[in-house]
Amino acid sequence: MHEAITHLVGVVAGISIDFMELLSIGIIVYTTFLAFYKLLKKDPNARIYLLHGQSIGLTFKLGSEILRTVTVRNMDEILQIGMLIVIKAAMTWLIHWELSGIEQEQEEKNYPERPKKTLGERIHEKIYPDTIKVEIEDDEQKKPN
Repeated sequence: MHEAITHLVGVVAGISIDFMELLSIGIIVYTTFLAFYKLLKKDPNARIYLLHGQSIGLTFKLGSEILRTVTVRNMDEILQIGMLIVIKAAMTWLIHWELSGIEQEQEEKNYPERPKKTLGERIHEKIYPDTIKVEIEDDEQKKPN
């Protein structure tokens, strides 16, 4: 009974891994062609489309690597998969960081009167979008000279 369940889990995990990897490849290829088309049309958002597609594709690939840990047989495979997960997670983080920089540039270009935000403020806004920011004014700043 245990062997049958182990075999079933291995088969389901294998099919899921293959499906997620094909999906990630499809997403990356499709968005690359779409971004290239937008680049030819001189769309300023072509880079954003490319980065979003890579991010989503890498997320699916990361999911397939995590599923692959279910089917490993020895410690070497676990270490290889662990290193792949770390590398892909770092790449995904770098893509998100690049996207936040592009969004900041566009916001500064569209609204130059707004004060520039630090990286910490932008990250906080992404994590807690519904937070209301309250600014405290000094009494000394209010007094006329």
